[in-house]
Amino acid sequence: LIIRGVNVFPSQVEAVLLNCGKTNPYYQLIVDRVNNTDTLDIIVEMSDSDFTDSIKGLEAEINRLRTAIESTLGIAVKVKLVEPRSLPRATGKAVRVIDKRKLVD
Repeated sequence: LIIRGVNVFPSQVEAVLLNCGKTNPYYQLIVDRVNNTDTLDIIVEMSDSDFTDSIKGLEAEINRLRTAIESTLGIAVKVKLVEPRSLPRATGKAVRVIDKRKLVD
């Protein structure tokens, strides 16, 4: 993927998630274009052990992941945590990237 002139590989995101303690990360990259600027949202599925009711703990985890991903990729991203087993599972190759950008308006 090329986002704001930067090559982004899903494997880079997965490596960051693994380094941050996610043992078997399920995630999706959603690329969109808002006001002629590409945006990257990363949806990360939490594990049962990570799941907590503490808002402060969830915000800290989001900030930790966002900072680690941004320092690796070199672009600003938005990280969203979702409940365990909420991302679709693929029987074959996992669908990691959803590109919502339109080539022609």
